[in-house]
Amino acid sequence: MTETPEPGEIDLDNITLTGSLRTAGDHVRTVAGPATGDLTRRQADALLSPYLEPGCFPEAVRRLTTRHLLVLVGEEETGRRLGGLALLSRMSLAESTITVLSPAARAGELLCGIDYEPGRAYLLHDWITPSIDRTELVNLARKLAELGSYLVVTRGGELSQAVEVEQRWAVPDRGELFDLCLSSFDRRAGLGGDEVARARDLALTLATPAEVVRLATRLTRGDEPAGDEVAAWFDTKPPVRDVLAVAALAFTHRLAGTVYERQLARLEKLCEEQSHRPASGPLIGVEDGLTGFRAAHQRGRVLGELVTRYGFWLWQPLRAWVLSLPGQGAAVQVRAAEGVALLARHSPKEVRQEFLEVWGQGSAAERVAAANVLSYMCADNTLAPEALGVALGWAADPADIRATTAALALGGGLSVRYPADSDRQLRRLESAGGPAAAVARQSLAQSLATAPRR
Repeated sequence: MTETPEPGEIDLDNITLTGSLRTAGDHVRTVAGPATGDLTRRQADALLSPYLEPGCFPEAVRRLTTRHLLVLVGEEETGRRLGGLALLSRMSLAESTITVLSPAARAGELLCGIDYEPGRAYLLHDWITPSIDRTELVNLARKLAELGSYLVVTRGGELSQAVEVEQRWAVPDRGELFDLCLSSFDRRAGLGGDEVARARDLALTLATPAEVVRLATRLTRGDEPAGDEVAAWFDTKPPVRDVLAVAALAFTHRLAGTVYERQLARLEKLCEEQSHRPASGPLIGVEDGLTGFRAAHQRGRVLGELVTRYGFWLWQPLRAWVLSLPGQGAAVQVRAAEGVALLARHSPKEVRQEFLEVWGQGSAAERVAAANVLSYMCADNTLAPEALGVALGWAADPADIRATTAALALGGGLSVRYPADSDRQLRRLESAGGPAAAVARQSLAQSLATAPRR
C-alpha cells in the first residue's frame, strides 16, 4: 500500500497515471531521437535532400565564412534549421561532423562553458534564451574565428543590435520547392498530371516550406490524399453539428465509438446544439470500433481550419470542453493532450496561455495532461524547443506547483529529445526538496529504465 500523497504531489504509483505518461513518452521514442549531439555528414546530407537555397543564402555563406558565427532570425518553419545545416556544410572543416547544441544554452555558456574543438561545426536551433548583447556575440564570434570553427544559431523574433552576426532568414519559392521535392522523391506509379497540378496550386497557398515538403511527400508516397479535401469540406459551409463533430474528433481521435459519442454530446450541450445522431461524414470513419479521421494528416488540417475560419462562438465552448477532458479518464486525457500538441502548430501562444498554464497548476490529472502535451510537442522538431522552454520555466522555482508538472515532462518526451538538459534539471529538483522532489526522483528512475531503448 502506498501512502497518500501530500498536497501538490502526484502519485506516480497510480498505474493509470503512469500508463498515460508512458504512452506519450513511447510515442516520441518511436518517431524521434535526441535533438542534441553529433550529426555525421551522411545524416546531414539526408536531411538536406532535397534542399532549395533561398535568395539570402549566398550572402549568409559569405558572412558565416567571414565571422564564423551567424544568427539566423526568422519565423518558425521557415527552414532555418536546414539552412543552418546547409551553411555549415559549405564551410571548410577539419571534420565534417556537426555538433548540435542545446537550445537552452545561455550566451555565457556558449562563450565560456563549451569546449569548442578547432575546425569543427556547431548548430544551435531555436535558441530559447537568446542574447541581444552585442558584446557577448561579437566575443563569441572572435573565439570561434581563432579556433577556425563555425556556429550557426537560429531564433525567432526581430533583429537585434548585433548586426555583425545576425541575418534575417527568408523562405524559398514554394512552387520551386514543390517541383524539387517531386524530382527528388520516388514518385508512385500512376501519378497523373492533373493531380500534380492541383497539388502544386495548393503548395503555393501553404504557409511554410515544411508544409510544402509534407504535401509533396504524401503525394509521392500515395499513402494519404495529397489534395485539400479538408479545406474543400469546410468550403461547403457545413452545419454546426458537423463542425462540432470534427472539432471533437480532433481531440478524441481513435477512441471507442461510444466514448467519442459521449464526449461529443458534452460538447454539443455546451454549444446548445443537440444532433441526436451518430457523427459521420467524409472526414470521419470507424475502424475496429474506433472513431477517427479517415487519413491521419486530416487531424492537424482540421485544427488549422478551425483556427483560421472560426472565432469566439466556437472556440469559447470548445476551449472549456477541452479543458475538462483530463477529468474524463486516462484514455480521453491522452488523446486530448495529443490534440492540444497538434493545435500548438497553429496557435502556440493560445496553447501555452489557455491550456498549458491552466493544466500545469491544476489537479493531478490536469498536470499529467500538461506533461503529456509537452511530450507530444517533442515529436515535432519545431515545437520541441518550445516544450523545453516551458518545462525549464516551470522548473525554475521548485516550490511552484508547476515544477511537479515539469518533473513529469522532463522524464517523458523531453528526456528523449534533450537527455542532458532533462537529467540536469531533474537532479536539481530532486535535491531541492518539496513536492517536485518525489516526482523528479521517479521521473529519473523512469528515464534511466527507458534509456537502453533510446
